[in-house]
Amino acid sequence: MPRDSASQGVPIRVLVVDDQPAARRGTATYLLEHGFEVCPPVATLRDLEQAFAQAVPDVVVIEPTTGDRGSTLLAIAAFTHHHATANVLAFMSDVSPTAVEAVLDAGCIGVVPKTASIEALVEAVRQVAAGNRHLHPRALAALLQRRHAADTVRSMRALSGRELAVLQLVAEGRSNVLIAIDLSISTATVKTHVAHILRKLQAEDRAHAVSRALRLGLFD
Repeated sequence: MPRDSASQGVPIRVLVVDDQPAARRGTATYLLEHGFEVCPPVATLRDLEQAFAQAVPDVVVIEPTTGDRGSTLLAIAAFTHHHATANVLAFMSDVSPTAVEAVLDAGCIGVVPKTASIEALVEAVRQVAAGNRHLHPRALAALLQRRHAADTVRSMRALSGRELAVLQLVAEGRSNVLIAIDLSISTATVKTHVAHILRKLQAEDRAHAVSRALRLGLFD
C-alpha cells in the first residue's frame, strides 16, 4: 500500500512508466529535481507489476499510449483493479475527450498532458499521491467538451421537428401569435410546444431556452 508521504514528511515515491526513452528519462529527472523519490523507471506495462511490488510507489506516472493503446488501457484497468490503493497519474500526449475519458475509466485518478509545465506535473503528482482526483485544465476542458456534445445529442433527440421549428422562431423574437401564423397551427398548440421545449431543455423561460439551445448548438 502506498505510504501517506505527505503526512509523514518523507519524499513522495514515484514510478514512471513510458516506452519512449527520452520522455521516460526526462520525466524521472524532472521529478527527482523537484524533491520526489524516483524509482527506477520502466518501459513496458509488463514490467509495471514487478516494479510496483518492489518499489511500493505512492504514485505511478504512466503514458497510456505505451505500446498498443487498446491493450495498454486494458492492462492499466487490470492493474488498478488488482491494486485498488494504487494512485495512477496519466501523463499523456493525447488529451482528446475520448482519451481522457478512457484513462479515467481505466482507473487513473489524475490526468496531465505532456505539454503541461513542470509545475503542473509536480502539483498533479502531489495531489494524486494524497489520493485526490486531479485533472489538468486541458483534461477538464476535454471532458466538458464531451459532455457538451452528449447534451447536444440528447437535446436534439428530445425535441421534435416541430418543437425545433417553434424554438427557432422563438429565437427570432416571434410571438406565439406570429409563430402560429407562420407554422399554420393554433396559438394553443404553440403554447403547448413552448411548454414542452422549456421542460425538455430544463429552461426557466423562453430566453433561457434560446440561450441553452445556442450553447448546445441546436440552431444551424
